[in-house]
Amino acid sequence: MLNLEQITAFIAAAEKGSFSAAARHLGKSQSSVSIGVNNLELDLGVTLFDRSTKYPKLTAQGERVYEQSKVLLRQAERIHSFAQGTTEDVEDVIRIGIDPLVPLSVIDSALEKMAQRFPFTQVQLLKLSGEKLNSAILNGEIDLALNLGSKAVPDNLEFVAVEQIEWVCVCSPDSDFSDMSEVDNETLIAERQIVCTSMLENSVLNATSKLSQEIWQAADLDDMVRLVEQGLGWAFLPKSMAIERQAMGTLIEFQPEFQRAELYYAADLLWRANSHRGPVFTYLNELLTAKKI
Repeated sequence: MLNLEQITAFIAAAEKGSFSAAARHLGKSQSSVSIGVNNLELDLGVTLFDRSTKYPKLTAQGERVYEQSKVLLRQAERIHSFAQGTTEDVEDVIRIGIDPLVPLSVIDSALEKMAQRFPFTQVQLLKLSGEKLNSAILNGEIDLALNLGSKAVPDNLEFVAVEQIEWVCVCSPDSDFSDMSEVDNETLIAERQIVCTSMLENSVLNATSKLSQEIWQAADLDDMVRLVEQGLGWAFLPKSMAIERQAMGTLIEFQPEFQRAELYYAADLLWRANSHRGPVFTYLNELLTAKKI
């Protein structure tokens, strides 16, 4: 039967280059590390180290056992983490609603940290906007939500503004706008504008985002971007998305006459008041509210 202490001693000796260095790393005596490795060799019936030189060197069999041992140790750590999560009532699933107008960049780093700390919790991301998003929180269908700030938040919901999202005007590199230092209002209004459904449903953006006399409506931001890239009109877009497309050479940011300063809208983190708050919910909430504006 394999012994995890022996496996740990073997991995440490292989990575640190000697039994003495492995012992210092593990906080054990050199003899205990050496005995552990010897016993592992006896149990497996193979020689793991060539001891004919000043420092032990992995044999060909030792190299293969080393790679497998690392996998075994990671699995053991995952089992321990799973068992610990069970005793601490860690959520099996965390459900997060995201307004289509909120770029995933607002939450991606928090999700990465959460995945490392709670590797067995599944994440469900749902794209919802407006009243559908609010209703999903109130009905317990989602645990947390990221919404582009609106004029009012329903009762029984708690919220905090966590990030200011800058919006810019964009067009295709083939558009006449791309060569202008500033696009005057009359020219802008006469050119087709691309918007998306979520913009029209948002109480703030609906009042400020429609400027052109001719409007085309896309299903979401991604479709809106695609239409602009094809040269079918200009659009407002979160700058984080515009930067990605500019780097690829498919979009150009331009300066409109009406905009004399940067245009920002707040992204709000929302959750139901007095809802159950497990470790994952609490951790995500703390990560996101720590960056609040």
